[in-house]
Amino acid sequence: MIVDLSNYKQHFLTGLIATILISSILILLGYLPLTILNIIILLAISFIYSLLPDIDIGTSMIRKVFLLFFVGFIFINGLNMIGYILGLIVILIQFISHRGIMHSIIMGILLSGMLYFCFGSWTFPLIALVNFISHLILDRR
Repeated sequence: MIVDLSNYKQHFLTGLIATILISSILILLGYLPLTILNIIILLAISFIYSLLPDIDIGTSMIRKVFLLFFVGFIFINGLNMIGYILGLIVILIQFISHRGIMHSIIMGILLSGMLYFCFGSWTFPLIALVNFISHLILDRR
């Protein structure tokens, strides 16, 4: 019997396991403080980056979450510069073919690398990249 590892629950579970393993090592080595905020950030990173390669699928969980975030952002903040950028992303993902650019390590490096500018630390981008790559590995099975 072949197990279907392509659904979002399997991708998230695999990413979560990877996040727990890597973050535990980073905590033990003193590179990542064990705080409630960091646990919340790690869970969010694991969810987003383990599913992110499938944002090019119209019915994917990550696309639904992203669109909900976009609508909520516009509702709360109005249409500002960040709203325009998010809107442009919403439009652009409509034209990306599945398992194209979003299923590449280069895109994983770029998207996880952006977290360095948010947190000023290499630990969160590393965990994001591992989650992204775990998705790619499961899809190649």
